[in-house]
Parts: sequence; C-alpha cells; structure tokens
Amino acid sequence: MLNCLVVDDEPIARNLLDKYISKAPGIHLAGAIDNGLEVIPFLAKENIDLMFLDINMPQFTGIELLKALRNPPHVIITTAYAEYGAESYDYEVIDYLLKPFSFERFLLAIQKVFDLTQRHTIKYPEVIHLKANNIIYKVPIPSIRFIAAFGNYIKVHTTDRMLVVRKPLAQMEKELNRHIVRVHKSYLVMPEYIERLYAKKIVLKDKTELPLGATFKKMLEDRLK
Repeated sequence: MLNCLVVDDEPIARNLLDKYISKAPGIHLAGAIDNGLEVIPFLAKENIDLMFLDINMPQFTGIELLKALRNPPHVIITTAYAEYGAESYDYEVIDYLLKPFSFERFLLAIQKVFDLTQRHTIKYPEVIHLKANNIIYKVPIPSIRFIAAFGNYIKVHTTDRMLVVRKPLAQMEKELNRHIVRVHKSYLVMPEYIERLYAKKIVLKDKTELPLGATFKKMLEDRLK
C-alpha cells in the first residue's frame, strides 16, 4: 500500500484527489496539506511513499519545496500551469498532471509509481472468475482481448470464446485495473492485442476494429509507449 500526501492550497483540488485516491486500489491518503511550509515537518514524522504536489502556492511554491527536500518521496506534480513541466523534471518527478485531469489519467500516473517501487502490496490474479449462463468460468486474464458494454451486461471476448456476463463495464475495469485500458465509453482493451492506432479507431491483431474515444486517446498512446 502506497501512503500518499496531497499538497495543494485549493480545497477543490484536494477534494478531487481525495476522491480519486479513495477509488484507486493500493493507495492510501495519509494527509492533505494546504501550505508547502508544513510539508518538511510532516515528512519527518510520517512514512510517505508518494506526494501529489501543486506548484503555484503562496509563501512556498512546489518548486521551492522540491529544491529544499533532500530525500523526497516519489512526486507527481498537479498544476494548472504547463510552463513548469521542464523544470519540475529536473527534480525527478514521476509525472506532471495538468488540471483538470481525469481519473483515468490519474491512474496512469500512479501506475508509473507502482512500476518503480516494490513496496506496494497489490497482487493481480492471473485468472478471473466470470459467471455466464449460470456457469462460472475460470478465465486466464492474458486471454482476454477486449470487453464491450452490452446494456446491463458486458461481452468478454477472449482468444477462444465470448462470454456474456451480468456486470457493469466500470466494475470490470476496476477488477482488471493495470491489465486493461479503456479506449471508449463502451470498450476496454488489453494493450497487448492492439496492432494499430488511428485517429478514431484501433485495430487488434486479429483485425477486429474498435472505436477510439477522443477522451481516452492520449492515455492509450502513453500506455503503448
């Protein structure tokens, strides 16, 4: 579990991060601070793995704080100002989130932290159990190609079958989490099966074509890098 600290002078920004953190697996909000000057004593007494840091704060900016910290935790910048991006990376920040950012973009950022540390305790199963036609199937996660919304159900397309499961698409997205990526409001796709990416669609290795929503394109491009 990653213990994280939010440092932002805007209540709306702190509340949004609180909401995102509460929804994400493997991450815990240990504190929220509205003043950069309070961060150093807080870090001295608390074990913090990740800090979400605003830049434009009164009295003590995020950049000034980064300069002052000798052994900072992992840092993800959260700001409305794009011009600080290059300078912030001089301090080895993990990611730079421009406000307002989506939950999907937030998840991509924290996944980068998970990839860099072995201190988290999330264990992702290699199989998932799905109930279709009153039968429970043990489905290997790597065999899932894509998942489509289907009313109150979802269609899970694997390499050898298609299962119609009574479950919301959003719940399936959370269960598979790091394995899968949303490409459209109605579709989840395993990145390993994507062959080509176009402006408004993706093509899988078996030539299946799926729509690509503009909201999700940037996140998918980052995932495929």
